[in-house]
Amino acid sequence: MNLLDFGIEVIALSASGVLTPGPLFFANLAYATHHDKWSGIKIAYGHTAVELPLIIILAAGLFTFDTAKKYASVVGLIGGIAILAFAGLQIASIIKEKRRHDTSSIAGNKGPFIVGIALSALNPFFILWWFTVGSKLIVDSAAFGLATGVAILFALHIWMDYAWLASTAYLASKGAFVLKSKYYPTLLLGLTVVLIYYGLSFVSHAASQHIYP
Repeated sequence: MNLLDFGIEVIALSASGVLTPGPLFFANLAYATHHDKWSGIKIAYGHTAVELPLIIILAAGLFTFDTAKKYASVVGLIGGIAILAFAGLQIASIIKEKRRHDTSSIAGNKGPFIVGIALSALNPFFILWWFTVGSKLIVDSAAFGLATGVAILFALHIWMDYAWLASTAYLASKGAFVLKSKYYPTLLLGLTVVLIYYGLSFVSHAASQHIYP
């Protein structure tokens, strides 16, 4: 496989993970509605802090698919609770802002980065994606050498995360600016409801499985 073919494969398969709406995407929009147009970049930094080590660990064979399945329910339970906690903070901030008319209370300097880490590391579907679809990319990247292949794979993949999260956050921040005085709390509440759905789904799925490995 040449580099061009590999690049096309990475971009095509990565789209199935990057562009699929999930808790990280909706948290990104929630932050952006508070006029923090850079929240997408900050969340992508946090996502990178999880994704790069995960790719390296998988390429080195230090983590197996059986291990991932074994702990998936535990990760899902913790992730679901974390998402629900984040949603709760969002609702509290919405109420607080309605009283104070302050649009800057949620999106702190470190908030999006921490959320990027938490909603990546605690998302079992993200981890399992790398063990399924992503594993094919890791295997194919070995054609260019272990270290070089991983570097090429990561470079070809990660820009999509940054482009998607940054562009959607920017557009959401512009929409929030237009709707700020009347409608943006309702929009933010809608995004929070979606996060609650994901949190409950993660917890429910974990509870239906063997929670303890």
